[in-house]
This record gives sequence, C-alpha cells and structure tokens, in this order.
Amino acid sequence: MIKTHRCSALARTFVACAASLAATSLTIGQATSDDAASNKEILTLSKFEVTTTQDKGYIANNSASGFKTNQALIKIPQSVTVITRDLIDDIGATKTSDVLQFAGASQFYRGESIRLRGARTLNAYMDDAIENVPYSDNVNIDSYEVIRGPAGVLYANASVGGVVLKSTKKPLPYDRKQVTFSLKDWGQYRGELDFTGPAGEIGDAKLSYRLVAAYQDGDAYFRNVEDQRLAVHPTMQVDFKNTTVRFALDYVDITSIAGGQSFVLPNGKLYTGAGRDEAYYPKGIMENHTQIRERIALLHRFSPNWEAKMTLSHLWYERKGTNVLPNNLNLQQGVFNLFARRNYQRMDNWVINQDFLGNYHIGNLENQSAAGFTLTDEYNRAAFTNSTTFGTNGNIFRPFPIANPQMDSVVVPTYESYGPASAVGSWTNNRRSTYYYQHQITAIPDRLILVGGITKAGLQVNDVPNVQQKLSAGGTRIVNYDENLHRYGAVINITKDIAIYGLKSTTFSPQGNSNTRDFNGVLLPAQSGEGTEFGIKTALMDGKLSATVAFFDMDLTNVGVLQAGLSPVTGVAWFLPTGIQTQKGWDATVAFAPIPQWQILVTAYDGTVKDQNGVKLNNTYENLYSFFTRYDFTGGSLRGVSIGGGASKTGGNFFGPVGSYIKEDGTAPASIVLESVWNASMFISYKYDKHWTFRLNIENLLDKAFVMGAQSPLFADPSPPRTFQLSSTYRF
Repeated sequence: MIKTHRCSALARTFVACAASLAATSLTIGQATSDDAASNKEILTLSKFEVTTTQDKGYIANNSASGFKTNQALIKIPQSVTVITRDLIDDIGATKTSDVLQFAGASQFYRGESIRLRGARTLNAYMDDAIENVPYSDNVNIDSYEVIRGPAGVLYANASVGGVVLKSTKKPLPYDRKQVTFSLKDWGQYRGELDFTGPAGEIGDAKLSYRLVAAYQDGDAYFRNVEDQRLAVHPTMQVDFKNTTVRFALDYVDITSIAGGQSFVLPNGKLYTGAGRDEAYYPKGIMENHTQIRERIALLHRFSPNWEAKMTLSHLWYERKGTNVLPNNLNLQQGVFNLFARRNYQRMDNWVINQDFLGNYHIGNLENQSAAGFTLTDEYNRAAFTNSTTFGTNGNIFRPFPIANPQMDSVVVPTYESYGPASAVGSWTNNRRSTYYYQHQITAIPDRLILVGGITKAGLQVNDVPNVQQKLSAGGTRIVNYDENLHRYGAVINITKDIAIYGLKSTTFSPQGNSNTRDFNGVLLPAQSGEGTEFGIKTALMDGKLSATVAFFDMDLTNVGVLQAGLSPVTGVAWFLPTGIQTQKGWDATVAFAPIPQWQILVTAYDGTVKDQNGVKLNNTYENLYSFFTRYDFTGGSLRGVSIGGGASKTGGNFFGPVGSYIKEDGTAPASIVLESVWNASMFISYKYDKHWTFRLNIENLLDKAFVMGAQSPLFADPSPPRTFQLSSTYRF
C-alpha cells in the first residue's frame, strides 16, 4: 500500500491560521460552555433560515427550506427530513452520500451523489444555490434537508424525485470555539476548527464572524488511493437594526479518486479475490477538485411579519486528473480491460435568489404569501480524452488479470501527455430562470391549511458539442425551454398533533447530459415531471414524536431513449424523447425522543421505478431502510457518556441490461442486482469536562465487504473494512 504524507504550503497556512485565531479568540470576550447554554436553542433570526441546529439532538420539527419558509413540518404538505449537525457528527461522515444513507437517500457513488425514491437526482444545493460538484466536504454544513417529490416550483432544476438542500454554518451571537483532531486506525488524520461569536460593534451595527476549516491527509485504506482535503470557510456578518448582511468565502481543495472502479460478480457480491485493499487503482491517478465560492446574503425585515432575502453566489470549480478506468470484464478468462483517460472539467456559475415573505390576516383567516425568483448563468467546460498509447493490440484497452492485477507496475500517461485541454471536449452554458408565487391560507383555524403555487420556469442551453459533432451536425445548438409549473395541496389536522395531507406538483429539467441528442445532433426537449403525494404527519408529545408517512405516484416524460446503432449524421449514439419514468411507492421518516436523553431517527422506502414498457429502469433500487440512535447518560458513574449507532441497507439495486460483461460460462448477464447488506456503525463519546470531549467511531461495524455505491457493475465503490476513528474536541 502506498503511504502518502504531504505537508503542503496550504496545510502550513491552515495550521498557522488556526493557531493565530485560537490565540486571538481568548481575548475577544471569552464565554464558557455554561455561559452559552442559554443560547443553544435553535436560533431563528429570520423566517427564511435556521441559524444553527447544533446541540439540539436529532429531532427538528421545523423546516427552513421545505417551502422557502421556516415553519413546522406538520404544516408542510410534503415529505421532508431534516438532518441536524448533531446527527452528522454522530455518524462521523464527511461525504454527503455517506450521511444521507441514514436519511432515506441511497448512494450513486460516494461523494455528493444522491438517489431519492429509487432513482438518481441532482446533487445537493447549497443555501438554495445549484452546486452540482462531484466531491466536497461537509465541515461547513449545519444541516441537510431532504425534500421528496417534485419541488421545481421553488427550486430550479429540481428532479421529480426531490431535492436535497445544504444549509451552511452561520455566525452566532455568542462565543463558541472548538478544535477537533481525529485519527483512523489505518493512518488517515483530520483536523477541524469551528470558531464563531461577536466581533464588536460599529455604532448601531453589530459584527459577528464564523471561521470553519478542515485539513485531512495521511493514509487511505485502498492501494494507491489518496483522500486529502483542505477546506476553509470564513464568514462575516453585519446586523444593523432590521437588516442582516452576510459575506462568505468557501475554499475547498480535494485530491481523491475519480469514482469507484471495483466490480461485482453476477450474484451482486463485491469481488475481493485480489485482496480486500485492491480496488484497481494504479499509482498517479488521483484527481484534484478545487472550489472557490463567494456568497453574499442580504436579509431585511420590513416588519415582524414581512421580510425579504437576497442571495448571490459565484462558484468557480476545476477538476483535473488522469485515470485508468474499466471497460470490459471477462470472468471466463479472468481478465479486466482498462483504458486510460484524462479528465478536465471547469465550472463558472452565478446564482441569484430573491425571496419575499409576508404573513397577514384577511378577516379571521391567516395568510402567507411567498414570491421571488432564481436566475443562474452556468458555464461547464468538459474535456475527457482517451489515451491512444495505453492500450495493446492496436486498441485503447489493456487487459489485466483480475486475481493479480499488479497495478503498482502500471505506467499511467501523464496529464501533460494528452496535450492542451482547450483543443478537445465541449462546453455548455445553461441559463435558468424561475419566477414563483406561493400562497398559503389557514382556511379553518387549527384544522385546514391550503397551499397553492405557480412558477414561470425557463431554461436556455447554449451547447457546443465535441469536435466530431461540431463538424457533422452544425456546431453550436441553442435551445430554449419554457414551462408553467404548479403545485397545490392541503393539510387537514385530525387533531392538533396529527394531520393528513395531499400534494400535486410539477417540475421540469434538461436531459441528463449534453450528449442526449437526436438523429441530427439536436438537443432533446426538457423532461417534464408530475407527482401526486398524500400521507400522514404527526408532532406528538410536544414534538418529541415527529413522523411522516407518504405514498406517491410520479411520472417523468420526454426521457431520452437510446436508439440502435450510430447516427449517420453525427456518427455518435442518438436518442428519441419517447421515454417515461414512473416512480411509485411509499416512504416514511420517524424522529422520536421517548425521554430527553434518548433519540431515534428511522427512515424507510419501498417502491418501483419503471419505463414506458413497465420494465425496471437501470441503476434504480427498490427499498431502503435505515435507523440511527443516541443515548446520553446523565447520572452516576457513566455521567457524560453517550453511546449510539445505526445501520442502512439498500435493496433491489438493479442493473440491466449489462454490457461489456462476460460470466464464467461465457454468456452475458441480462441483469445484475447488488447484494443487499446492512452498513452498520456505532460511536461512544465521553464529555470529560466543559472543555474536553473524546469520541470513538466505528465504521462498517459488521466488517462486511460490499458495494457502498455503484454507477455500473464495473464502477463500484468498495467498502473499507471495520474502521476505528478516535477523535478529541477541545471547546474554549
């Protein structure tokens, strides 16, 4: 195994910054943990957002983003699950998909990928802004909100299956400073800091700040793999009377794999015959992912019942790396065919959101009006180039024995050997617009809430295809899409704490990628979706038992269907917009605190995803079950000890038909279903005093070898073995 110990200039800068700020923080008016205890309630400074969910456990009875307003979950006619910062810390995961597997979302690949209600959906949004980066770090995330079902009325480009929203950590009005260091048993180490508090006053303006950062390095478990990270997130906030202005900067630099490329056997089990740590990665194929994001938020309260929020976000992202990727598996011959590729991608995205919210009475009826818009300008430059020198026998592929691949001896073409990225590839410019109005009225006090919303949604795709398509199909294509979306629903309270609800809503989004073109190379029309959902919600025992059970039926039309052969016009694969994706089933979330020191979160999903012919769609799943729990000892010799854990299992993860795959008997499998395995973890923590907390996390508690995420049977993310992570946190 390759062991990497890199101390970069960025790392030294991070350590120096942390030490300097730690020293400075002790002179800014230090507050102990006990002094801040009275401030640990969920701070709601605006109806648009929740400032923090930390130190409040797993149960969140409010959603800050479900309907663009901060309101009780029981009043929202849609299935919403909130993952608090406490739950994120207890899970101990830094990848979005690793966290959301305990919130009813299945992994596509381990990173920012998301699958909801059986099928793939767009990656998570950050503070309402489209992000869509493949890898990131959640050190700066306060909470996740999983919104199931069509949400395109409020969120541009939301899929029919739903959307996940990440809320960032924001400055707090009291001092809170902590530093954490962790170490895994196979050598990976990580440091984090989270400092926040008041920064002084200038006249009537109050200043506050937050600095969140992480540095990760050391050994990764799999052979020739790195997972190095540097994340720095400074935020400054100014509160002046009824106005809040927030400035934030995000810098994230990650070196990691391009995706899982282990493979599964015809029975769906992960192949480990070459050794548990062999994942078919040669030396020198890690990718670098760099994000630089600037964020500005302006919130103004016109009165206690009327306010506005504007956010502006700019993301610059670059992905660079060389890869060796699987193409064909022949179990009869015991051979894995790989090819070499240079990956280059750059995004330059602007997103502006403007929202207005008002609460008022007309006669005795309580009303809420929300209106606003989202505008985006997104550039995506992609150049994925295959090597012509890596393969054998005159083709681009090279065979490797699966049982003894000897990947350490593979010489990978250098990044520079491919030539300039500007000479190949394609670029796309997406411009989205969403103008919405949503109204909520309490038609019968404490009994009936009616919700309706309309949206004018637009999308312009300015797409320059690759060189071959550009010459043969007329070059740049500009396509405009327009859609009038709607949603309407009702919440009926049977009792104060039990309600039934129904919702019907629509959404639309472009095809899955810019290569989804017709016979003549023209981009296909956008996909349109519609969903119907009804269910039951509870907020029993003063909110200690929060539950949602939903039944849904959703359709996505204009899905591109791959046609036989290559188009003689473009020379590449072509599609027809004749497909339908139908998702039916049920899901549930239960958050329960039977006693103050015991918390439980349970999620479940069961459903089907089929095409227009009633055939199960490729890379979809049938069920997902998860739970996570925590118990805090408050007295006796175990005072200060907390223990907990949970497990998640995805079932019926289906691939079919499976190409480029030969079984031991020489035939190709019609389909493969991944083995369904419980991914279990646990933790135990000890709060030694008001400053020190120690924690032990155990990942893959059952020590199973299984697929954690898969893009195909040849692109599977293998599970590391049982892993122990010891961490200590010092709170100033």
